[in-house]
Amino acid sequence: MQQRYVELDLLRTLAIVMMVIYHLAYDLEMYHGFPLGLFENTSWYLLRQGTASLFLLLVGTSFAISWNRHQTKHGESSFAVRYKKYVLRGLGVIGCGMLVSMVTYVAEPETYVRFGILHMIGVSILLLPFFARFREWNLLLGISFIGFQKIIVDILSVAGRRPALLPLGVMPTDFMSVDYFPLIPWFGIVLMGYAVGYFLYVRQRGFRKSSSDSSVSSDSSYARRRRALTWPGKNALLIYLLHQPLILGLLALLSRLGFV
Repeated sequence: MQQRYVELDLLRTLAIVMMVIYHLAYDLEMYHGFPLGLFENTSWYLLRQGTASLFLLLVGTSFAISWNRHQTKHGESSFAVRYKKYVLRGLGVIGCGMLVSMVTYVAEPETYVRFGILHMIGVSILLLPFFARFREWNLLLGISFIGFQKIIVDILSVAGRRPALLPLGVMPTDFMSVDYFPLIPWFGIVLMGYAVGYFLYVRQRGFRKSSSDSSVSSDSSYARRRRALTWPGKNALLIYLLHQPLILGLLALLSRLGFV
């Protein structure tokens, strides 16, 4: 079994908790009339942006570990051999994103998800192998994606605000979506995560060793608490797909009972 890093699973669990809090607030305001100020209050905006940023940083960090672990295990295999694994993984995540698009189109056809965070993560997985060679330099590339976002989007917009350019951050006129995370600038966050992951988990081998706690007994109370806390982080995609239907269903039930 491949080693997992507890701190990454815990951070992913934290991101899930933040996501659930935001979506619960969104559902309460949009569908049950709670005046939470979701679109006026800066704190909610920061929670939303912070949640997405943490998820995407972890995508880059986890990819750095996986890509370089594959190289260590299988040697200098060809790029095509190594890439195949990530094509399947990326397409799987994009497929989940398309499922979200279809469901939201039925529920909210005017603001359905056309290029949401799952689409963004899936495409990022397809792109990251081509950036792996830059190692820590991806930090500067990521900052450039973010810092020069407006310039890049303006250049791309010269070709017209076509729907095909939506994944790159060029929005058609009157575009609206409940979940939109274009590659520019968000792929920059993923690249920054790769740089951090490469530095901490590939180059700094001492950190890799210190982050392992395999010596802890699997039957200890600490191990049981750790498993409970890291379980959401290990099952982030499943929770992402299921949490909104569960929240909406629970709120609908509470509303019928007169509690919401």
